[in-house]
Amino acid sequence: MPNSRCKLLSLALFPVLCNGLVTSPPRLVVLIPAYNEEDRIGSTLESYHGFFAKEAWDCEILVVDDGSSDSTSQVVKQSAEHNQMHNFPKIKCISLSKNQGKGEALSRGIRHIADIYSGNDDILILTQDADGSGDLTYLNQMYGELQRLLGSGSASNPKWNDPALVTGNRNYNLFSPRGITRWGFQTCVSAIMGGLGVQDSQCGYKLMTLPTADILYKDLHLKGWAHDVEVLYRAKLLGVPVAQISIDWLDKEGSKVVEAGVVNVSAQMLRDVLRLRWEYSITGAWKLPKSYYTS
Repeated sequence: MPNSRCKLLSLALFPVLCNGLVTSPPRLVVLIPAYNEEDRIGSTLESYHGFFAKEAWDCEILVVDDGSSDSTSQVVKQSAEHNQMHNFPKIKCISLSKNQGKGEALSRGIRHIADIYSGNDDILILTQDADGSGDLTYLNQMYGELQRLLGSGSASNPKWNDPALVTGNRNYNLFSPRGITRWGFQTCVSAIMGGLGVQDSQCGYKLMTLPTADILYKDLHLKGWAHDVEVLYRAKLLGVPVAQISIDWLDKEGSKVVEAGVVNVSAQMLRDVLRLRWEYSITGAWKLPKSYYTS
């Protein structure tokens, strides 16, 4: 009973507490791509349950199992059963028949969400990594920033069917190995793509409206780690408003990038970015998907 009172109080105060803005949030879908994450996804979902149980968000969690060869989907289903007994938040898992890459997993997940909520644009999507490296406490701040992007001068009345995206900027130490690698890759991306308006294109912590996700992630050509660059490049071409906020980030053991080799992954991503620019800007072979943002 005390927890119920706290929840009701949180629901009442959320519009006041969220960065001084007065609009209660629409429904939130947390989208998590996962590949061979049986050792980490369970603790991530448990921490998310703890966070959302204390917050006023009306939310659900969708995990996309990207063709895992381990028990990732089974672990997610066990977490879903546990949450169902407590009636919050709802967890669902869809599985791809084979491993196709993080970008494709996100694209499939967004397509699934769009199909379920067809005709309802009052949906927000938060993408997160399976290891839970991004701190969820920044969600309310990201929501406030998204409101400002959508407010058209009135943050109290945002248009949730308009395009807008807020992404995280991980606070890596520039002189750490990951910081140096990130600086080098972002420098190359800026030189090749002409700047994307953010300092950290590869952060998996992104909040956006459903229509934004539907167009930016539809039929991605880059299906692996470099897909974020294509997403942000599409946003640039379409004029989608993009903002970033600094977030704390804690790399967890079991990183797929580390397992595959940071140098090898970085080289592949650089090749993908070069091809991205070539196919969109030089040959014109890659086109923007059709949507109501494009005529």
